[in-house]
Amino acid sequence: MVRKNINTVGLDLSIGYLHEIAPSKHPLVYDLQELFRYVVDYSVIEILETKLKRSDFIITENYHIRLRLDTAKLLIEKIKNNFNKRYEFRNKQHTLENIIFENAREFSRYILGKTKTLDFKIPDIEISRNDTIDIKNRIISIDPEKRKALKINKSTLWYQQKKIKEDKTIKLYKKTRAKIE
Repeated sequence: MVRKNINTVGLDLSIGYLHEIAPSKHPLVYDLQELFRYVVDYSVIEILETKLKRSDFIITENYHIRLRLDTAKLLIEKIKNNFNKRYEFRNKQHTLENIIFENAREFSRYILGKTKTLDFKIPDIEISRNDTIDIKNRIISIDPEKRKALKINKSTLWYQQKKIKEDKTIKLYKKTRAKIE
């Protein structure tokens, strides 16, 4: 994606600023993709939070640990979804591919001397979680009497407490969350 956008604006891929220049490498691609590495990191964290199992990995004959094909596909799907989400950029909603293009174009203008400053725009990923430490602590502290007073289903509470004790992520529906808060 970064390579395509660099080619579109007409920059030379082989001249980098952060990564070393080497034959058959494209350091400018690596330089600009660093701006969006956090999206991949976030996707990996999302996969890790699903509590991967030992069976999700394989050990190669060279003793390298790799993801199984289905787990790798899941990770790639997460990355693709995070890149295809729309983010606030210059007061409009854009996909990250559009934002990467705009940053490459901005860099091109700076290199050509058309602008005096270089200001890369990188949107923040909004992490929406409903299983904060505070919520987990509240759920764990609910006893049978309080559960009845809050009108929370017995099995719902048991299941949520079990997942918290196993250090797994929980999903709270709006009604249950409103009762706990």
